[in-house]
Amino acid sequence: MLFAVCILLINACRDKKSTTTEPIAGKGGSATLNIVSKHHGKNIDSIAVYIKYNTQDAATAYDDSVKAVIINSKPTASFANLKKGKYYIYGLGWDPTIISKVKGGIPYTITEEKQLDITLPVTETH
Repeated sequence: MLFAVCILLINACRDKKSTTTEPIAGKGGSATLNIVSKHHGKNIDSIAVYIKYNTQDAATAYDDSVKAVIINSKPTASFANLKKGKYYIYGLGWDPTIISKVKGGIPYTITEEKQLDITLPVTETH
């Protein structure tokens, strides 16, 4: 009887696996991220934007990259066909008003597969 009670207690104390799984970010969905990079409130048009799937932290290597192009009169970097999930967005560019490289990154979570407009703040590199 004592053995049966011990088995019941061991099973009751085990971690129960969550039935909800976190979405796996990446290609294959219907979300589009339209990213406008800004430095001191000014749009940066000379910038490459990088994206890393399934993380909220800066990376040493990224899964995809695009250069900003003018869309609706704004320099925009677009990533299409993304799924729900966690991403890290990083930009590296040039601000001609201060004659300096700029960079910056932010974590971003896609919760709905739709067209999403976000601002990527960048600052001077040191």
